[in-house]
This record gives sequence, C-alpha cells and structure tokens, in this order.
Amino acid sequence: MAYNSTSWTTDSNTQAGSSGTTTMGGITLYANFITGSTEATAFAAGYHELLSFENANYGVLAANPHLGNDPNPATTFTIADSAGNRASDLIPCLWYVPDNITIDAVYHLEGADADASDTTRMHLMSYTYTSGTASVLTEGTLLAHSADITNAGTTKSYNGTWAVDSGSVSAGKVISATFESDTVNSDYSLQVRVKYHLS
Repeated sequence: MAYNSTSWTTDSNTQAGSSGTTTMGGITLYANFITGSTEATAFAAGYHELLSFENANYGVLAANPHLGNDPNPATTFTIADSAGNRASDLIPCLWYVPDNITIDAVYHLEGADADASDTTRMHLMSYTYTSGTASVLTEGTLLAHSADITNAGTTKSYNGTWAVDSGSVSAGKVISATFESDTVNSDYSLQVRVKYHLS
C-alpha cells in the first residue's frame, strides 16, 4: 500500500484477505453467543430464550429475555420493565452490526446438566433497532436455525450446523440467538458461533 498527498493506493505488494467462494474478497469473521447453565436456570419450557453475546454474562436473573413461544421467535420485542424484560437485560443479548454483512454459516455446541430427554432447537434473528423507545426491536427476520436435538443427558454433548434461511444483514441491525427446549428437565451450557463476512 502506498500513500501520496491525495489518496491511498494499492500496489503489487498489497495482500488481499483470505477469501472463499462465498466472500467478496473479504476476510472471514466470527461472532459468538455463549450462555452457561447457571444463566439457563430461568429458561421456561417452549420459549425462545435470548443468549448472551460474546460472553456478556449478566448473572442469574429471575427471568431471562425471551422472544415468545411460537414456532419461530417473535418478530418484535417491547421492553415491559419487568423481571427479565428490562433494557439492562436485553442489551447483553444483542450484537449490533455497524456494516452490511453476510452470514455464511452457523454452528453450535450444547451440553445438559441433568439426565433428561429435552428436545432443543435454536434460531438466529436480525431486527431493526430503535433507540429511545420501549418498542426496541421490530421487523424481525429469521437468519438461520438448527435442527432439533433430543438430549441424552449429562454424559453426551452435541454440536450442530444450522440451515441459513436469509444470510444478508443490513448495517444498523441487531442480531440475537435464541434457545428453546420443549421441557426444562435440564439446564444447558451453549455456544453459538456465527461465520460471516462484510458485504
């Protein structure tokens, strides 16, 4: 890379970032959602519970933020100023995206702390974020989802590769990851790894 008085220019010695078939000459990047079993103690059966972004562990709450109990997470979220539904509960669960990105793949690991057969599933969502209002998340879009996993208890952990439903995310959006269990016989430790590139 060279510099003159008016602009930066590239020369024959400039090295491009590693690129694959799905990238646009950009570098592959990763983001993580992580929740430990102590946080999961407040998860409710059938609800899409929000996971912490980048290990932003906010402690054990009376209730965790969730995105409803329909087959897919809700497309809106309103802060109600109740346990598990305050601005301070929501923020550690959001990944703010300042640039246009493309989701290339999503992977996860999960492990139970009890010998019980819960069926679990996970989702990745994007939302329009509106600052300074209770109706903070709108225009939700399903980005990716996992297959169902029936857990066999404490002696077996699981991984999964998700189906990408809509990989394009516009600058200014926020992204969340959710975990749903049909029953709550166990608490779970969870890692979600999102592979993406700038677009």
